[in-house]
Amino acid sequence: MSTSTRSLGNYGQSNLARGLIGFRRFVRRNALLNELLPFGTFVLGLAAVLIANYLMAITDSAFLIAGGVIGGFVALWVVLRPQMGLYILAVFTYMNLSDALEVSFGIPKINQPLIGLILVSVLANRIVLQRKPFIFRGVEATMVLYGVVSTISVLFASANQAAALDRLVDWLKDFAILIIMVQLCDEEQSFKTVLWALIVSAAFIASLSWYHTFTGDTANDFFGLAKSGVHQIIGDMDDLRVTGPLDDPNFYAQILLMIFPLAAYRMLTGVSQNGRFVGMICTVLIVGAAIFTYSRGGFLALVVVLGLLVLDRRYNLLKVAVITVMGLAVLLPIMPSGYVDRLLTLGDALPANTSAQSEASFRGRSSEMIIAMQMFTENPILGVGKRNYQVLYVEYSSMLGLDPRLEDRQAHSLYLELAAEMGMLGILSFSGILVALFISTARARRQFRELDRPDLSAWTAALQLGVVSYMITSIFLHNDYARYMWMLFAMAASASVLAQAMTNRRHEILREARQTSLNLSANNSTEVRGA
Repeated sequence: MSTSTRSLGNYGQSNLARGLIGFRRFVRRNALLNELLPFGTFVLGLAAVLIANYLMAITDSAFLIAGGVIGGFVALWVVLRPQMGLYILAVFTYMNLSDALEVSFGIPKINQPLIGLILVSVLANRIVLQRKPFIFRGVEATMVLYGVVSTISVLFASANQAAALDRLVDWLKDFAILIIMVQLCDEEQSFKTVLWALIVSAAFIASLSWYHTFTGDTANDFFGLAKSGVHQIIGDMDDLRVTGPLDDPNFYAQILLMIFPLAAYRMLTGVSQNGRFVGMICTVLIVGAAIFTYSRGGFLALVVVLGLLVLDRRYNLLKVAVITVMGLAVLLPIMPSGYVDRLLTLGDALPANTSAQSEASFRGRSSEMIIAMQMFTENPILGVGKRNYQVLYVEYSSMLGLDPRLEDRQAHSLYLELAAEMGMLGILSFSGILVALFISTARARRQFRELDRPDLSAWTAALQLGVVSYMITSIFLHNDYARYMWMLFAMAASASVLAQAMTNRRHEILREARQTSLNLSANNSTEVRGA
């Protein structure tokens, strides 16, 4: 490159930098602009309402027009306040609002453009305007490694590359959510608010499930946020099982119970009485809705998480046992019919127990597990490719001859699915994410204790148990709703970002205090010598 070209490039970069700095100074110094901003927003809003009203009068696409107007204001809000985008994204993702709006009102899915808008806004505000460093650490690096393995699996091992590429695009969106959350959650208020948003979202959809269970009014699905259906309970016995904004009761229990520890810790460790009361209400709603799913895997996760919570809080085990017995004595008579009977069949889910299973059920479950291991054995490095277990199942099943059902089936286990579709590289890269998460959250808890912030340490412990809960339910469930898992991982990673940011700020304050003390000592010494 010639000297003149380099000079021209440097000149352009310096002009851009000077322009950005000048714009920031102008906004800061111009008080009139700040005062007129709310008025300008009101004027724009009024104009948008008038235009929307006119368009709605001459067309039948009322919902689309109203959605467009609201979307425009949300976009403006997100650009001005990226933190608001974070909260909106968390609620939209958890409540599956994008799908609900599409099904109920015909509004195209907005998750992808919303994620893109928030990501650009976050990077522009953080890097360009605030001049903060881009956060990228071990957890993020392990997720990138997992994405690389997924990509290689898609390119070199996939029988159905179209479906696999769709799954890869989904992973890119999930990774974008992680980047957004870790960049914004280095502030305590943002971190707490997004967790509260998830708790309240879970409690809200859980309350709708309570309504379905106790009224039987399942015709009202609340625009797709509260679905219910008749599913098998035990043997030939069927009953109503809630599925929330999803289509399967077991997955619904999974996403409820990953939030349960967050609500439970608010109930037990909240710094204010109001916070503990809200935490208690949310905990009851979430646990109740999880029971109404009749999920056996959800019950196991609940028991394990409760045990770990007791150990983490160091409660008296004898008192806990007494309270548990008393609670069961009160709750068992009012449990949904068939719930206890279903829990008693937990052992029947194991392939080794053939006495309580039908022959078709036993053969099907055994076939799914054996075929997953066959796929892994034949393709131990990269597996058969993302999203290809289901596609290849019938081919493998016809050769095995165990399962009489000639239909696509799922692995019904995240771990078996991972081994079959991504091989050893997938297992290792996913394990790397979990190890990095638990190391970083353990370090975050230690840092919060050193900062004398037990409340934030409790938040972090709740996130750890949320991950544990999700991993337990994943023993029995494949990864159809992976976005919930990645969002949970992102929040757990954000805890370590916040802990490190607060530790760094404390060190800066201590350095400034020491420097001030040294300056005062030097001034005093000078004055003494002068005297």
